[in-house]
Amino acid sequence: MPDFRSLTPINGFDYKNLDNARQNNYAWSMSDLGDFIYVGTGRNILINIISSTINPKTQIPALIRSYEVDNFAEIWRYGKDGKLPWERVYKAPLSSKIYGFRFMIRHRPFGGSPCLYAAAFGEKVKVLKSTNGVNWYQVLDDTLRGTSSRAMVTHRGKLYIATIDEGNPSSIPLLYRSEDPEFYPWEKVIDSDAKGFDPDRNPKGAISNMAVFNNRIYVATANADGVQVWRTNGEEPEMNEWTLIVDKGFGNPLNKYSLSIGVFKNHLYVSGTKQLPLAWFIPMGCDIIRIDRNDNWQLIVGGNPLIPLNQSDDNKYKSMSGLSSGFNNPFNVYAWQIQEYQRRLYISTFDDSSNMEVILNTLLANRAALEELIGEKITKILIEIYESVVKILRGIGYPIGFDLYTSEDGIHFKSVFLNGLGNPYNYGGRILYVDSCNKLYLGTANPFEGCEVWETNKIENYNLRLCNEKHYECLWEAREIIKEKYDVISENMHAILKFIPKDYYHRFFNDIQ
Repeated sequence: MPDFRSLTPINGFDYKNLDNARQNNYAWSMSDLGDFIYVGTGRNILINIISSTINPKTQIPALIRSYEVDNFAEIWRYGKDGKLPWERVYKAPLSSKIYGFRFMIRHRPFGGSPCLYAAAFGEKVKVLKSTNGVNWYQVLDDTLRGTSSRAMVTHRGKLYIATIDEGNPSSIPLLYRSEDPEFYPWEKVIDSDAKGFDPDRNPKGAISNMAVFNNRIYVATANADGVQVWRTNGEEPEMNEWTLIVDKGFGNPLNKYSLSIGVFKNHLYVSGTKQLPLAWFIPMGCDIIRIDRNDNWQLIVGGNPLIPLNQSDDNKYKSMSGLSSGFNNPFNVYAWQIQEYQRRLYISTFDDSSNMEVILNTLLANRAALEELIGEKITKILIEIYESVVKILRGIGYPIGFDLYTSEDGIHFKSVFLNGLGNPYNYGGRILYVDSCNKLYLGTANPFEGCEVWETNKIENYNLRLCNEKHYECLWEAREIIKEKYDVISENMHAILKFIPKDYYHRFFNDIQ
């Protein structure tokens, strides 16, 4: 694959135990320290989604099944010189109830030696610290609330962490800071119980993304009426000193969440993803905006939504790039990473197309249970729909696997590849990370074989293809053909939702990220 070198001869890292390797589904987080690159994993993602959100007795299709499911997270490292194989440096013990590491960051406490901090996903959010990358210690605290974190930044000598309580999401964001949580307890940044707290002058909703831009902290929050973006008024956050920059899902309230954020050429780029799990069953492409230093924002990718807005809104909902939602592709449900590298903007996606086969296989494996729950007629309709979708994708030669796009000006995009780096089972570009040696690392989400990690130090122009009408001809054909099926899926969505209880919506969303 052009300019990228694979660092994982064995998917999922573990060459000594291939079943364990396969369970390292997601390169969920990444950082570097000294001569090594570090990856925190998410394990058995689709298995856990299907078994926990549907029914513990659900039959798991062979496509994603493992022999002995082990959900306890791992951290692996790889020497940048490539002389040694991947080495596991941490395995979560059974008592830890740590099931993944969603974020990892390098921070210099008190301006001294760099350390790694990894935010764990589990029954309670935990932070691990390492000074050498080999010995990892849990930072003890009584302050952090929630079960996970997707966002950490280092700013003005302090480490900031945004956490989420996935079982009971709060309308008040959970945001904390510390110079070094090993020695100084986490401090609440947003305290709704503080005297004088004004809910209209502080962020609302769970924080799914955070970035430092224009010497301020920006957060993207999930809200029922659409994703919001807030910024601090000063260089450091203070109570009642926040400004709302973007509201109501970038003009499309269907954008409920933001899954990526990044800075490029004096702009902050933020993605929007439609309601989950609906957008997983009925793929609806992601949108992307950018914000300038004066709080003005523009739609960069979006428009022509699968579910139309009212006519007046549709006229306003046009992107600067000319690309509709998902880069003209409804299967690009997330823009999963936004990263600047060598004066270019890179955006990787989650391509939901391979999950059409997962949904189909799950329906077939549990057909009898479904028929008892929702009846033979609706079960048959659902199976026929996803059979048709899978056949259409195969028939038109759709490039299954996540996409990677690039832009020199932040508006006009070219594609680096559309097929998961040549592997259709790589359905997500989960991590784009630039290390201290100015190399770009790409970590994949692959629940079928185990994750992969790739490296590059250049992406040549001759490998890039313009995003124009001809380039997307097969994708437009798929969009129009499958769009006809969406009406049938929508009419019977109540059957799918009966199969997936509402109590698990938030868990579903958090598990798949």
